[in-house]
Amino acid sequence: MNQVQDTGALKSFLQKRTAWFSWYDVHPDEPNSILNQIHLMVLSEMSYRVMLEEQKHATDKDSTAIPLLAHLVVSGYFSSQILAIRRLFDHADDVISLRRVLNDVKAHRHLLTREIFVSFDGTPYEQPRPAAIIRELQPVGSPFSLHRRSKQRHERFDLLAKVSSATRSRFDRVHLDIFSKLDAWLDNSGAQRLIKLSHKYLAHAADPSSRKNIKLTGLAFSEVESIQMAIIRTCRAIFDIILISGVHSPVVPLVPLGYFGRVWDGDKMVVSTSRMQDHWDKLEKIRNKWPENLDVDLCA
Repeated sequence: MNQVQDTGALKSFLQKRTAWFSWYDVHPDEPNSILNQIHLMVLSEMSYRVMLEEQKHATDKDSTAIPLLAHLVVSGYFSSQILAIRRLFDHADDVISLRRVLNDVKAHRHLLTREIFVSFDGTPYEQPRPAAIIRELQPVGSPFSLHRRSKQRHERFDLLAKVSSATRSRFDRVHLDIFSKLDAWLDNSGAQRLIKLSHKYLAHAADPSSRKNIKLTGLAFSEVESIQMAIIRTCRAIFDIILISGVHSPVVPLVPLGYFGRVWDGDKMVVSTSRMQDHWDKLEKIRNKWPENLDVDLCA
């Protein structure tokens, strides 16, 4: 039995949802996927910070002590972070970017109704009666039961639509305030300053009259973290909460064994020591906490 009454809207939503997730997911046919862009941005920044910390233990024999190499590493870090931010904030309609996804989801808000949110994948829209619950293969207490899933989706949509459970309608929509909140997360992240800076110094060699008061400065780690957190939280809000990805993965992807290579330990080269892994783990722990309380912050 079809749980969605507006079948035309459901068909359109499923087509758009497929397109949005094709831009998002990591897969071999799309090297520019949003998730791949985010992974590269995060790994590049974390790797730089671990290497920078490791330089404190370098000897004269270490290649990282060579000034030319140090210059290239710093330059590469600076350029890679700004380029990643520019790409994810790109407004163009022929690119794969987080900003484009947000704009497109917002433009199709008319498809984000309660009945589609709850039942786009066949989940029952109506709360089953006790007798029907008993007949389910999964017990009612299981998070995977149809009853539980329907109940949780209705409760989440109450928050997204800003309505009470007593006034629910099949055609409630995700409230515009939700999209305003997502826009604010990106707009207030500090990314625009770096994007303007990149226009004047990286993408273009602007003359003094064009640069005005925009000065080339370094990247503070706190500044990069603030922008990355806004990107990740906005991305997770769109795909995990509004579009119900059903996947809850850590922010920092796994790196292969031996990722840190060999380092100096006194006068000897050894396989990377625990100090590099410890520093990495600390950075990873912070980033994996960024999506916490996302429901509350998004719908407050």
